[in-house]
Amino acid sequence: REKYVSNPLKAFSLVRRVTEDWTHLQVYTKRKPGQEALAAMKKLVDGKIKLRNLKSMMQRIARIEQIYDLKSVDVAQGRLLGQHFNKEFSLRDCLAIAKHKYGSGDYTRSAIWYHQAIQHKAEPNSRAYDEAIGKPASTLRRNFVMATLMHAARIRHPNDTHKALQAKVDAALQKMSSIQLEKHVQQQLARDVDEFVAEAHKLQPPVSDFERGCRGQFVRRANLHCRYNHSTHPFLRLAPFRMEEINHDPYIVMFHNVFYDSELAEMRSLAVDMSDGYSGNVTAKQAESLDVVAHIAWLVHKSPFLQRLNRRISHMTGLDVSEFKALQVANFGLGGYFEPHYDYMDGERVMAESIAGLGDRLASIIFYSSDVPQGGMTTFPEIQVAVTPQKGSSLFWYNLFDDGRQDSRTLHSVCPVIVGSRWS
Repeated sequence: REKYVSNPLKAFSLVRRVTEDWTHLQVYTKRKPGQEALAAMKKLVDGKIKLRNLKSMMQRIARIEQIYDLKSVDVAQGRLLGQHFNKEFSLRDCLAIAKHKYGSGDYTRSAIWYHQAIQHKAEPNSRAYDEAIGKPASTLRRNFVMATLMHAARIRHPNDTHKALQAKVDAALQKMSSIQLEKHVQQQLARDVDEFVAEAHKLQPPVSDFERGCRGQFVRRANLHCRYNHSTHPFLRLAPFRMEEINHDPYIVMFHNVFYDSELAEMRSLAVDMSDGYSGNVTAKQAESLDVVAHIAWLVHKSPFLQRLNRRISHMTGLDVSEFKALQVANFGLGGYFEPHYDYMDGERVMAESIAGLGDRLASIIFYSSDVPQGGMTTFPEIQVAVTPQKGSSLFWYNLFDDGRQDSRTLHSVCPVIVGSRWS
């Protein structure tokens, strides 16, 4: 996985090919003399990439496209926020995303991705590939028509369910002859894809402050200073911390050069059993699988690393954290994010029994253990502040007022990672 964090498009394409094309390729390579190649490919795949990996990857690509307001044509051609990657999506990559968008009810982007697929240039060795796994375009044009009709139906009937819209579209398709269908295809291909987006924007809610923060649209604060902090512990008289003010009210600061490369390696060696981090709470009667947004591990056993980091937190903040039993390690890969939330006790996310004996969460601190070339910012939508991860630094803020009341302005989130991997 680490091999592909620098090129998210290549990562998606690999997962899509292994998931969707693999079955057909097995049949093809079983023909002599394909046995040797088949054995080599089986060894490569080794059952590690499943269908759910592809679904999760498509959700992540969709999240990046939506939250950063990227154009589908730019994504397909390898352009993400001004950076051009040496990878373009294949015809089958575009089709996979188009189908996923349709299934999730995003008919506008589904139509745009089908539009991209139809106009896709011929690829090297495409005829040989089609011979092996079949031509992808057998139902492409009909699916494109269906997506455009669903897009139009959603605009005319915004309150209808998917089932009701599908019934209307199916009835319209049944009345179309092959000539009429092709005429509709040509009419839709002649349209600029921005027209689809402009029509759909009429139904979409206003851009959220979370999205604005991720897009870099917050105005940078003035009257902020950097200084040496030597007041929270006597030892700091000898070795003060470099501290940068991020916001005055609520109080948010960044400490620089407080986490080292050797400790990053130590942290990763301790966090070997990482589990999926979800976008919501897993329940016993879960109807649908939750979106995996990160991989996490809790360091709960005493270790020199844990003791050293807790001691450093005490020096930085002046708070006694000796009773704190664990530190959470989190890794956000391609499209990994965390939606706006509070760190104090709030609903089902942080419950009183989970912090019994310690009381509510007074403050939060994040150690950034990697740089993130694109995305991965920590945003505070209520106060319109966004912080870019800096390897070796840590972000600190108070969740409660001095009298113990909860400060709702500390609502915060993690923007989707586009390039790289966010360790914290």
